[in-house]
This record gives sequence, structure tokens and C-alpha cells, in this order.
Amino acid sequence: MSMTPQEQQDLRNYCASLLKDYGFHFSPEDPVIPALYVIHKETESNLKAQRMLTTEFRDALDKVKPQFHFHDGESAWKFQLSGLIKWAISVVAVLVAMGTGVWQWSRVHDVDAARQILDYSPRVNALLKCVKRTDAGLLFLDFTVQQGDSIAPFLEYERINKKTVRVYLGMDSTEMIKR
Repeated sequence: MSMTPQEQQDLRNYCASLLKDYGFHFSPEDPVIPALYVIHKETESNLKAQRMLTTEFRDALDKVKPQFHFHDGESAWKFQLSGLIKWAISVVAVLVAMGTGVWQWSRVHDVDAARQILDYSPRVNALLKCVKRTDAGLLFLDFTVQQGDSIAPFLEYERINKKTVRVYLGMDSTEMIKR
């Protein structure tokens, strides 16, 4: 459907007056006027749609944020109790997760095995207390032979006298750093 020349002129005059209200000065014969009118109408319809979306969004937001009205003490007490239970469950879950993590870490890193060695080996602790050091920084133990000369042959040992054998355990780490 095409417009008559009079309708086109009326539309151009209306667009020019509308644009003049907003501070734009165009003559009614300017070919840009119909395009500007279309842009104006599209912008106006977009503004209406955005306002509708904003009101719908605000209504939905009001529904998401409920207002609690406690008319008696029992409902307020139950609400507080539910918050306490929620926090208690959260704390217990975090503590269980942390405990599981520590248990797994200690299992992987053999902390429990090392603890058992230290706790259940008083003989080894007594033996470690007898370790001595030479002037060269070598660590050794002196074993005194009991009856029957029952010491098994060692790779690095030295018989000091008839009843004593010196077994070399290694070098002290502080002596190794000095060298």
C-alpha cells in the first residue's frame, strides 16, 4: 500500500515537528526524515519493552526475597532453630572433610607407621642412645661380645679388643657439610 503525496507530506511535516521538539532542525523536504521517524518509533517501542521487562523483573525479585512475619514466638523460635541446624550441618560436613583429608594424608605419608616405630621400639631408642662419634665424624656403636663370640660378621666393623666390636653406621650430616 503506497502513500499519496499528501500523506507523505503530512508525515514529513509531523516528523520535522517531532524532531524540532527534540532540538533537531530538518526541513520537511529532507529525505532523511522518514528514516529518522522509523528510528524514533523503534526506540520508543524498545523503551516500552524495557520498562515492561523491568517491572516483571522487579516483581520476580520481590517474590524471591520473601518477607517473614512471625505472629507468635513459636514460629520465630523454629525459624532460628532451622538456621542453627543448617550451620551445624555445614560445620560438621567441613570437619568431616578435613578429618578425612588429614587421615588420607597421614596414610599416604606413613605418619602412622613412623609413630608406631617411635612408640613401640624402646630397644631401638636405647640403641640410638649408645651411638658414638669418632674424631673424623663417623658414627659407630660398640658391641660387647657375650659368651661364645656370637656376633655375626658385619661389612664395616672393627674388632677393638677380644670382647668389643665397633660397627660403623655412617657419617654425621654436619661432618658431611663441612667437607
